[in-house]
Amino acid sequence: MVKKVKYFLNGIWASLILLGICFSHNGCKDEFTTDSEYKLTMPDSLSFDTVISQTISPTAVFKIYNETKEDIKIASLVLESHSNYFQINVNGKSGTSFSNLEILSGDSLYVFVQIVAGESGQDAPLLIEDKINVLYNGNCQSVVLSAYGQDAYHLKQKVHISSDTVWSGKKPFLVYDSIIVDSAATLTIKEGVVLYMKKNATILVNGSIHIEGSVDEEVVFLTNRIDNISRELEFDQMTNLWGGINISSSSTDNRINHALIKGGAFGILVDSAVVNGDDYSLVISNSHIHNTYGSCLYAYKSNVMAYNSLFTNGTRGCVVLQGGKHQFDHCTISLHNSSSYALTLSDKDYYAEPDSEDGLPFKAVFNNCIVAGDTVKFGKPRSQINVVPHVEGDSLDFKFDHSLLFIGISPEDMAMDTNRFNVVIPNENPRFQCVDRANSVYDFHLMEDSPCKERGDLGLVLRNEAYKLDKDGVLRNVDAAPDMGAYQIVVKADTSVVNQ
Repeated sequence: MVKKVKYFLNGIWASLILLGICFSHNGCKDEFTTDSEYKLTMPDSLSFDTVISQTISPTAVFKIYNETKEDIKIASLVLESHSNYFQINVNGKSGTSFSNLEILSGDSLYVFVQIVAGESGQDAPLLIEDKINVLYNGNCQSVVLSAYGQDAYHLKQKVHISSDTVWSGKKPFLVYDSIIVDSAATLTIKEGVVLYMKKNATILVNGSIHIEGSVDEEVVFLTNRIDNISRELEFDQMTNLWGGINISSSSTDNRINHALIKGGAFGILVDSAVVNGDDYSLVISNSHIHNTYGSCLYAYKSNVMAYNSLFTNGTRGCVVLQGGKHQFDHCTISLHNSSSYALTLSDKDYYAEPDSEDGLPFKAVFNNCIVAGDTVKFGKPRSQINVVPHVEGDSLDFKFDHSLLFIGISPEDMAMDTNRFNVVIPNENPRFQCVDRANSVYDFHLMEDSPCKERGDLGLVLRNEAYKLDKDGVLRNVDAAPDMGAYQIVVKADTSVVNQ
């Protein structure tokens, strides 16, 4: 009996202590300050990237903080226009108006926002704005919401191009599935066209593709995910977000000029495209293929010509040439996101019978080019050129002329091999404007002190009118000698760079 009384008294004391703690804490009392001097903390605005019509944006979020010493009750949190564009969610509930929201001292409230952009009926992006008004204790604070809604052509089903077709205009294309260009057809894409590619979107060319961008208005292929993965990283900086451009064996007369192709499972795959003599199955000019999961360019038993172009950060190699005849002039080939090779040259047919000793016909010439990439420890470059003959010990027909190379061949051996190497800068940092691997930010323009400055072959430029301007339309130096790579050096006022 004594023990029961003791336990009973202890329970009373414990309850009294808990009640005392509760009454001493603001959260246990039903009292909220009405003093307008106590204010909540929230952002002034919340902006979205461009939102394609008929799609819903990724969810954005902001917090409303109570950093005061008093509890505050929000009388109303209201979407000002009650429009159908913006959608908000507070405390797990969706709506346009909320009331009696309590935020204790030192606590916060999450507000989730999405936008659904409707058709505006115009090609140019339309600014969409609204406000979230927060009223409490005579205070009214607002968070301005803004986004650009962009009308688009929605290609939701597999598209067959069965006759000559031209895509043009300022309205982008949102591609959900494959685009197939039939063998008797040509797809022409004019300057300024943007194609937002969904995860499974791939372009298969059985006929011909002509991409006709300009120096001021490129044709752009990129992921439809134009939001951020995190505060520091955009989806646009990732790879394997859509397919790529596949040029099949039946395809001929393909031309890509002033295009930006990035973020795909691969860039351009040229698959045993049949050509006659010295004709090229693909000509790439003034273009940039960047950040692909596979190769930026993979050419198998086909002829490719490229000039004033960049092939950068292909996880499985930037340029892979397996058989065929190829010429690269004023190109930048550089790898910084994997341990593969920037450039692979091979006459080995991986699809031939295992006991076959025949190699593929192969020839490749590189003039005024840069082939570079990451360095290993102690700052010593590792070779970025992988030569794979069909029989070990055989030699391939290739030549580098007036080019900077990260290569595992000594200068002495290159000097003796004049059939393959002429005026080569071996294993020097080309000095790109920005190589920031940590943040996936790159700028392959050259710095003013680059060893590639005025080291190109002037004769190459004088012989070809198209080479007198670089990828940006800048006049190359024809008084002395052009710079190597796709870009001519332009001196900028701000020389601050990140170059790791």
